[in-house]
Amino acid sequence: MRPLSKHDPQQIGPFRIDGLLGGGGMGRVYLGHSADGRPVAVKTARSELADDQGFRTRFAREVAAARRVSGPFVTPVLDAAPHDDVPWMATGYVPGVSLTDAVREDGPLPGPAVRLLTAGLLHALAAVHAQGLVHRDLKPSNILLTAEGPRVIDFGIAYSAAETALTATGTALGTPGYMAPEQLVMSGPEVTGAADVFALGGVIVFAATGGGPYGSADPQVLMYRTVHEEPRLDGLPDGLRELAADCLAREPGRRPALPVLMSRAGTPGPYADWLPEPVSVRLRELSGELDRLLPGPTAPAGGVRPMGFSPPLPPAPLAGPTGPTELLPSGSSEPADAVPTAFVTKEPAAPAPVPPPAPAPSRRRVLAALAGAGAVAGGGALGWTLWPDGFGGSTGGSGSGGGSGKKSRTAVLPKEIRDRGVITVGLDPVYPPMEYVDPGGRTVGVDIDLGNALGRELGVRFTFRNTNFDSLLPALDAGRCDLVMSAMTDTRDRQQGRTNGTRTGRGVDMIDYFGIGLGLLVRKGNPEGVGGPGDLAGRTVAVERGGLARDYVGEAGRGNPKVREFDTVDELCEDVRTGRSAAGLADFPVLAHAVATGPHGGALEIIGDQLDPAPCGIAVAKSGTDLRDAVRDALDRLIANGEYAKILKKWGVQQGAVRRAVVNGGK
Repeated sequence: MRPLSKHDPQQIGPFRIDGLLGGGGMGRVYLGHSADGRPVAVKTARSELADDQGFRTRFAREVAAARRVSGPFVTPVLDAAPHDDVPWMATGYVPGVSLTDAVREDGPLPGPAVRLLTAGLLHALAAVHAQGLVHRDLKPSNILLTAEGPRVIDFGIAYSAAETALTATGTALGTPGYMAPEQLVMSGPEVTGAADVFALGGVIVFAATGGGPYGSADPQVLMYRTVHEEPRLDGLPDGLRELAADCLAREPGRRPALPVLMSRAGTPGPYADWLPEPVSVRLRELSGELDRLLPGPTAPAGGVRPMGFSPPLPPAPLAGPTGPTELLPSGSSEPADAVPTAFVTKEPAAPAPVPPPAPAPSRRRVLAALAGAGAVAGGGALGWTLWPDGFGGSTGGSGSGGGSGKKSRTAVLPKEIRDRGVITVGLDPVYPPMEYVDPGGRTVGVDIDLGNALGRELGVRFTFRNTNFDSLLPALDAGRCDLVMSAMTDTRDRQQGRTNGTRTGRGVDMIDYFGIGLGLLVRKGNPEGVGGPGDLAGRTVAVERGGLARDYVGEAGRGNPKVREFDTVDELCEDVRTGRSAAGLADFPVLAHAVATGPHGGALEIIGDQLDPAPCGIAVAKSGTDLRDAVRDALDRLIANGEYAKILKKWGVQQGAVRRAVVNGGK
């Protein structure tokens, strides 16, 4: 917890505020106490979101739904004021450790603890489903381990805030690796409570083995595995293996109903001493800290306060929530418009996910807002247009028209593009600061600004279409867009239209315009004295789960540092800020954006140059040589006249600059 600043409230509703638990792009979470001394977590929305009436309506709807859910294994809402100047919602606060942290720190849970965990979670889902709701984002980080059993957490503001940001895209919610196949395939069956059963199967696998049912990989890879491959159940003890396998059935109709699962898992409890001793010790320490900080009910002999209060939300991410719970009426046809741990928007009649590239040469992203931040969208791709300033006019530079006798800017463009005056670009806005959706609902970033500048230079307007990253090159191949501009790594396989050595397309040309590697994050002033990757030996290093940084630190010669994995860059930054990790490694642009815009920025810095950078390119169909050359030349003019450098400086990513536009420079 952090002390309150002069800008933080001292009182919210009936609750006295004692400190700041966390915060980010969507709002803040405060620790407070009620009049009788009971601790509460109070979640507030950002002021600009509070000005959106649609947000207030959805927030009020969510509060009403969350209040309907009750039971010993869910977190009740204590009070809320969705129509206050700053909307807020209060839940109880209880000492607890997320399942993610418990397994990360102390290893998988023993079989009896996994059974008790499963039994409690089944009763939590039953309480949710009994109200006609579907959780849709059950995962280890949304499960709290307490001295009196598990608690399903996070009925907070993140869904409403993210829904405001992406209402037009038809985005659904979930986290790759725990999302059911029907959440990933647009043409699949309706999403019902069976999706929660699928996620429960993934949670069982994680709790018992320390890994997800589809391994650890980039979100796109996890999505593909979920739809096309069988879950990985090695290491699960007998009984749990069969239970998890039934939950993870690909077809929703083959998954057992909750009553059947409850009878197989047994009665929840007793929960006395149900957790491994290292976790129990941490719970006692947390309870002791809370007792010292706040007045309140006397703790029982076991050292932990009585239950009945819910935990706080994890700190909100920078560009979107890291996995908010959606409360969607079971069986509803209403599209879910929340930003999930990651979000992708499918075009109409988009095919099922195609095999993505192998992780090594894939796009250098590990989902920041992510971390941010994975979910899959519902119907209808979002088409939005950037009208360049001075559209159709001259902006100077070597390609400008006029009395000089030189060709006009549009002369080298294909005739059909010159005639329509539009270039359609595909992108996936989940990778800040290259491209992402800000809290106000605008798609922004380096690629957006650079596309705008290219449009001015070429004398056309750029229309951007948001779609699933894995669908970008197939869309280009099918002629549904003219370019792909989405921080896509230039690789030989992409140039040749191959995936894992198998031909899957006709290939593309890549106009290299930016370089992305890893950034090394330390506390301000570098008190640990980390000078570079050679100093990581024997130290603790924070990385994003499933990202390239994990492979990087595991390579020979790194000195075998201790690795702590996180779902989002925001969590990674907090771990370094608090000194639990000596350094952090993540994709450089994502890390730079987090330091510049996040709540931890003033306490952190990135040292040295990018590590292991690789070129990113603008993809053009092999047949589009005229368009390729026109865009390449326009980019060279932007580099020469300084506009390119201004764009990178605006976003704080100058380290990724290229000296000139190169075609197919990636290996």
